[in-house]
Amino acid sequence: MIRKSLALLVILVFAVTFLGCVTESGYYDPARSAGAGALGGAATGAALGAIIGAATGSPATGAWIGAASGALVGAIGGALYAEHRNQQMRNAAMAAEYYNYTPARGALVEVNEARALPATVRPGQTVDMLMTYTVLTPENAPVQVTLYRDVSMGGRPVGQPYQVQATNQNGTYQDRVGFTVPRDAPPGTYAVRNRVMTAFGTSERTAYFRVVY
Repeated sequence: MIRKSLALLVILVFAVTFLGCVTESGYYDPARSAGAGALGGAATGAALGAIIGAATGSPATGAWIGAASGALVGAIGGALYAEHRNQQMRNAAMAAEYYNYTPARGALVEVNEARALPATVRPGQTVDMLMTYTVLTPENAPVQVTLYRDVSMGGRPVGQPYQVQATNQNGTYQDRVGFTVPRDAPPGTYAVRNRVMTAFGTSERTAYFRVVY
């Protein structure tokens, strides 16, 4: 019974933490994300500590473990989206007019622009990976989008891919996330693949930056 309760609480920890990072508009606010992650982690950590205390017969031990786990999970949840922004630039009507879109065309999913700024960096510095994309559907209903990026050099991956989901109203959005160049990254040209995936289709563009010493 205790093991089952612990497993359920671990699931709850991550659910509360990640839900705290997303707003309905698809915009990620660093302060709000960090605060929600910390609060969610603390609350669930307290519950976890209560169960551990009951199981071990030591409420003090349970409280200490619960506080530590809550702080750790809260910090992780707050940090995941700390540098990510997904903000609407044009609403559905403005985007439809700008791209001459009509519902008869079916769904439109397109990465309109992709950039990596600054274009030249040194190891340890941060590259701002910027992507502008548009999603328009005949139903003009909210769409779940998966925003994906990976960095490579000479066809070899650099670090892990970055992926996050958001539920957007129809329109044009600007999405950006920071990428810290590894301190041991060799000089050369790096490619950033920017991809938008939805149930209606997928689109991608590649941007580039250079690492120098």
